[in-house]
Amino acid sequence: MGKEDNTSDNTSAESSSYSDNGTTFTVTVNSSKYYIDGILTKSLILKKGYTYYFDSTDSTTNNHPLFIGTNSSGGSYTYEYTSGVTNSRTTNETLKFVVPSDSLSTLYYNCGNHAAMGGSITIL
Repeated sequence: MGKEDNTSDNTSAESSSYSDNGTTFTVTVNSSKYYIDGILTKSLILKKGYTYYFDSTDSTTNNHPLFIGTNSSGGSYTYEYTSGVTNSRTTNETLKFVVPSDSLSTLYYNCGNHAAMGGSITIL
């Protein structure tokens, strides 16, 4: 995890830790679940304007095409989020995500072939 983001709206202060710009996450699959950097369905915190890489080159990701979505279900591409995404639906490549300034506040990483494999992405 990276930096602290301290913001104030005159009524409260929020402090959240987010991943550094340029972070590469290692993606693997075990027991029909994604692991990010060895952690089962790891929740991620990403920052608008930053670039992130999801390395899906491990052989365990074969038949588990990774994509970013607006819904946690997975299993199809119905809720695929493509803004800022390169190599969506990848199994043997690296997915690149440049978080847009107008991104939704919550996204998900999912498998296009199987439901309930992924985890949440909070956008700051």
